[in-house]
Amino acid sequence: MASVHRDPRSPQGVWYCALTTADGRRVLRSTGKRNRREAMIICQMLQEAEDQASTGELTRARLETLLNETLRRLGLEELERVTVRAWLEDWLASKTQVSPATRRCYKQAVSEFLEYLGPLRTDRPLESITEADIRGFVTLLRSQGCSASTINRLVRKSLSIPFEKARKLGKLKFNPIATIDPEKGETATRDTFTPQQVARLVVVADRDWAGAILIAYGCGGRLLDIANLKWSGLDLQHEIVSFRERKTGRAAIIGLHPDFIDWIAQRSVPDDPDSYVFPSLANRSSAGTNGLSKAFEAIMERAGVKSRLIRERNGGRSRSLRALSFHSFRHSAASAVFNQAALKEITRRVTNHAGSVVDKYIHQDLEAIRGAVALVPRLPK
Repeated sequence: MASVHRDPRSPQGVWYCALTTADGRRVLRSTGKRNRREAMIICQMLQEAEDQASTGELTRARLETLLNETLRRLGLEELERVTVRAWLEDWLASKTQVSPATRRCYKQAVSEFLEYLGPLRTDRPLESITEADIRGFVTLLRSQGCSASTINRLVRKSLSIPFEKARKLGKLKFNPIATIDPEKGETATRDTFTPQQVARLVVVADRDWAGAILIAYGCGGRLLDIANLKWSGLDLQHEIVSFRERKTGRAAIIGLHPDFIDWIAQRSVPDDPDSYVFPSLANRSSAGTNGLSKAFEAIMERAGVKSRLIRERNGGRSRSLRALSFHSFRHSAASAVFNQAALKEITRRVTNHAGSVVDKYIHQDLEAIRGAVALVPRLPK
């Protein structure tokens, strides 16, 4: 039976709780309260916790319940219990303003980490996640054949964000991912298409693919951005193209290469500005056996454009990677400009790569845009 008492030498001091511990000892514990009623509430909670500990029934969840019940009886705010699953899923649900590609990466990181933890550990408090949990997750990804860049993208660039937010809000003392060293692996160096190779690709491609290849050669656009380009994005008078990048959400304004202008001059402009420039490529996935990437590989094969193997599929989640693909046009366009000693700002304009804060104050000058893309060599006839 628990009871409260005051030190007779300090009648106005705090109340002490006399209770029996789980191992049978009788002890005094300070309640920190000068009010007898409040002291008794705390004393009852302490005794109940000791009683349940003596029978092996005391769990972390039960202790949190006892503490919140006590705080409620004292008229104080209850402690918030944030679980790993609740925090990560709530954070993911809040990411509505990011690009679809970024959200897919966030979703993959969260779902795979929760799957790694399992249903029992995902209901643990958020602060229970340690560096050891993160290292175990990295080890799992590595065993599944994930490349170093994939692991860093999932863990350090995605999963770290909600933990860092929790730290800044005071829900965690530290971010368990902050001390994890990045994975190191060989950097996959892609090749670039030569003008002769691009010319061969155009010859064997059908009309839509030929146009897509030509515009990619000049501007380095991503496959899905080009495949879904609409006529409203082409300004033939000023020889520029504008669209919003799917991956980043940024608006791109890029000059049209002369070879693409020659190709477009042979096409009839439709009445509907929202119709697709390359209708047979629009609204198709880039992945899969029937995807755009595989279709482009077939064009490369017909054209006799060989591509060396950078990384071979190892049977796990790692995929084969070749030095030449449609994405190589991004490198080809940037390299062509750079190799002619163009300014870095012009290089960024051609490929629309992210620039510095200075770009916020540089107007998209039409002459500079057209001049930049003109540095990409004309294709041999």
